Amino acid sequence: MIRKLLISTLLASALAAGHAAAAAKTLKMLELDMEGGGGTLFVSPEGVSVLVDTGTPVTPYFPTGLDGAKEAADRIVAAAKALGLKKIDYVIVTHYHGDHVGGVQSLLARFPVGTFIDHGPNREVMSDPYGPRPGQPSGTIGSYQQYVEAIKDHKRVIAKAGDVFHFGSLTDTIVIADGKAIARPLPGAGQKGGAQCDLPPMAADGGVENAKSVGSIFSFGKVRIAAMGDLTWDREHDLACPVNKVGKVNILVVDNHGLGVSTNPAIVAALDPQIAVFGNGPNKGAVPEVVGHVKEGKRLEAIWKVHANLKNPEVDGDPDYIANLGPSPSHGYALSFDITRAGQIIVSNGRGFSKTYQAR
Repeated sequence: MIRKLLISTLLASALAAGHAAAAAKTLKMLELDMEGGGGTLFVSPEGVSVLVDTGTPVTPYFPTGLDGAKEAADRIVAAAKALGLKKIDYVIVTHYHGDHVGGVQSLLARFPVGTFIDHGPNREVMSDPYGPRPGQPSGTIGSYQQYVEAIKDHKRVIAKAGDVFHFGSLTDTIVIADGKAIARPLPGAGQKGGAQCDLPPMAADGGVENAKSVGSIFSFGKVRIAAMGDLTWDREHDLACPVNKVGKVNILVVDNHGLGVSTNPAIVAALDPQIAVFGNGPNKGAVPEVVGHVKEGKRLEAIWKVHANLKNPEVDGDPDYIANLGPSPSHGYALSFDITRAGQIIVSNGRGFSKTYQAR
């Protein structure tokens, strides 16, 4: 029953934005409900699938959802099956904090995965923010050890800034990895940074691994999408200043769930997104100052959130632009995107509301 409920819930999110015939010609993107963890799933028109991050293992921070999900892997597997996948071809692990890499073991135990892409060795020593787990070493060191052991029989690619991956007709350009940004601007970028470049650096980063995140600019036809894990304020500055190395995007998955150690106004100005997406939890992320920075984008048309913000409800705005309303447990709805090569972007909240945009 739980399995059927999970698949039913994610199927609604996956298909709400378009008919099956149309979906075959589109890029599908799901910003999954990871309860404040990382998890973005892409499926190209050719059926090539890419998952960016795997959310958390079973922890107190992932309450059992109304869909029956008890951990991130439940929702990843349900989403993959709802989209008709038999395998996830690639998993990009942006960094080794438990809310991004913690779901790898459970995912591998339950669903086939091809290649893993990451930034290389762990760079951080810290206590585990999710508390001790029986039989598991704690801290980021422990998370990394578990990850390496789990993927030992899989192909592993160490991403470097400037690498380009082709996932069918979806192209991923790595613009930063292991703290090192691309040396030259991407085509269409290169503009001089604005006044935001003069803002002071920020010592806080939430942990060294955040700053080491793999940052991607995905492109599909006329549409560009930024997804950079938990990249931090100073490393965002490296991409935006003194010149814009990344160029404008149509969709921005806001860094670090919308926490205050990320989303430097300089990167917002550089990316200048049309649509901003917060992969937040009910009590994590989408903090007022970050929402304010995002709203400074000159081309911004909409902000979409995975969860309503229970701590700061004043930043939520129209509930139609939020997948999961109210307190935990949630229904596990994903934000669903159907994207055409010509630049049409249909976004759905998983609850029956959708909105169509045209890429600029």
